[in-house]
Amino acid sequence: MRFRWHKEYILIFLMIGLLVSFFNGYARHEDGTLGIIKLPNEGCPVILSPGQTFNIVAEQKGTIFLIDNEKNIIPLNVQWEEKKTEIYKGSVILMGEDIKAGSYSIQIITEGGAKDVNPRSIWVQNEFREYYTFAHISDIHIRSDSLQDENAITFQTIIEKLNQSDAQFILLTGDLTHEAKTEQWQVFLNILNQARKPTFVCAGNHDRNEDNYEKMFYTSTYAFRYGKDGYIIFDTREYRTADSWGEQDTLLYRYRRELKSSRWTFGITHRYEFTMGIRSQIILFVDDPIDFILYGHTHRENTREESVIPWGKTRVYVVPAEKDGFYRIFDVGEGGLFPRPIQNVKGK
Repeated sequence: MRFRWHKEYILIFLMIGLLVSFFNGYARHEDGTLGIIKLPNEGCPVILSPGQTFNIVAEQKGTIFLIDNEKNIIPLNVQWEEKKTEIYKGSVILMGEDIKAGSYSIQIITEGGAKDVNPRSIWVQNEFREYYTFAHISDIHIRSDSLQDENAITFQTIIEKLNQSDAQFILLTGDLTHEAKTEQWQVFLNILNQARKPTFVCAGNHDRNEDNYEKMFYTSTYAFRYGKDGYIIFDTREYRTADSWGEQDTLLYRYRRELKSSRWTFGITHRYEFTMGIRSQIILFVDDPIDFILYGHTHRENTREESVIPWGKTRVYVVPAEKDGFYRIFDVGEGGLFPRPIQNVKGK
């Protein structure tokens, strides 16, 4: 009986969350795919301090604004590049007396008057500490269009736990859905937007139904800095490109060079396997090895024998499946990465 009441309690908050997302300017297309603004978005946000610059990717040029939780609208300066592809890229300076620490939606009003908003896409911090924490979850497997589905309820429960934690951001390493169907993505996004922390996602093998993942988050390979540290997110789909430079190999090489000055560099992906493309492995684990790699996929924690990449020094941390109730928080400092005990909301 107690568990049934807990589920009903969760469902009430889920429905409230859906309404909150709608009235906060949740502006993806009706099927959940991205609108005019491609980046940043809820699964690939920006964390920065006032005065810093970030990039925007959009289908059309326009004027850029931030919207805070009180619906205050803050205009920003943007410099658009000449159009070289089917999209536009712009550089935005985070300037304004009204910009305070917290989360913001990013809005565009195009030259033709169209509007688009991506919520939870800009996170402002006045300072980045030497010592901080983040959370890692993986293998969520949203498998239906129902908020009453057990996996959806587990995901909501863990998001609520992490909202109350000291984690500065959340890493979600793939298999976000079970079959990458539109209705599964809609449920995933609705719950994801209840997070009060920045959320960084990557694609898993179950998220590969045509190009639906890119329609939801635009890119599956990207990088970001958090204070002194660098994070490289990469994809499972490109693992077997061993003989030639693929798009992901080029990006990994570029990001690794850009993040060389980082105190620690983290690789974030859905899985690591010996069959991963040789060029990717050389970039990440040989030429200038990343310090740590975090992933899921196996639905279990890695063994001691699996704690280091076999042909390098990169430390490995695997979290069991979130759908089974598991998550973990890490501490990061001058001494490296320190995992806290794995937690489970189902009492396993």
